[in-house]
Amino acid sequence: MSEKSKADWLRSWKRLGSREIFANKWMRVQIDRVELPDGQPYDYTLIHRFTDGVAVLLFDDQNRVLLEREYRYPVDSVIWQLPGGLADRDEEPLVAIQRELAEETGYAADDWEYLGAFWDDPAMTAMKIHLFLARGPRNSAATNFDRAEFVAVEWRSWEWVKDAVRSGEIKERVLLSALGLLMARGQC
Repeated sequence: MSEKSKADWLRSWKRLGSREIFANKWMRVQIDRVELPDGQPYDYTLIHRFTDGVAVLLFDDQNRVLLEREYRYPVDSVIWQLPGGLADRDEEPLVAIQRELAEETGYAADDWEYLGAFWDDPAMTAMKIHLFLARGPRNSAATNFDRAEFVAVEWRSWEWVKDAVRSGEIKERVLLSALGLLMARGQC
């Protein structure tokens, strides 16, 4: 395939129409009728999240990481994940993750650093997840879980986290993305 024809395939798709098929307080699902680069029509499913997500790698003075264990219905498994959640509408990511950390773990942190953001699933949604690194944990308040949150919080050594990634015990995308950002910065 020539460079010109490759460029023709990598152009934006033209939206021909759109219809909403589901909505609740967390998301809206729609089907867009689009024209593909070859000129053919296609029905594309999109999920619109109303806000972005946030998560934090919180380290203590022993270089342990605060992780959560939670049952996740779609994969029918208890998984390891970072504290985090969805920002409220018009809430800055740092404020959102500080709120989520306190609600889910009862902790606050003294030092905060923005690691970056990634698209949650660009094949389905434009939602971004904002990742933070925090140090200096301190107990701040009692937890305040959402109705469907049943979370256990555990401190794990950095070596344990790396071993759990290598063995496949940790496979959650937000946690793996945060570790990737740390690695790219030379911090792990």
